[in-house]
Amino acid sequence: MGLIRQTVIVGNSPMGLHMRPAMAFAKLAGTAQCTIRVILGDKHANGRSPMELLMLFAPPGTELNLELDGDDADQILQPLIDILTDQSGEDESRSGS
Repeated sequence: MGLIRQTVIVGNSPMGLHMRPAMAFAKLAGTAQCTIRVILGDKHANGRSPMELLMLFAPPGTELNLELDGDDADQILQPLIDILTDQSGEDESRSGS
């Protein structure tokens, strides 16, 4: 499989790409054989690095570009998108308990 590019809009209301989704994204990306880059403007993050993902500073509604290159890119793409676009607001509901 060749290079796959996909644009996604960050969900995870109301906090955007914060620690929990960044960790989940990096953990899943770490299971892939393909290379995974997350791009915001002129900033690039290795998809396997939660710290680099956090340094993108991507609040809800931010447009990110994913670039995946490798044999399993087509298999891992949708689960990665699901992490970034989650609109459940799960963190907000947990903070009140």
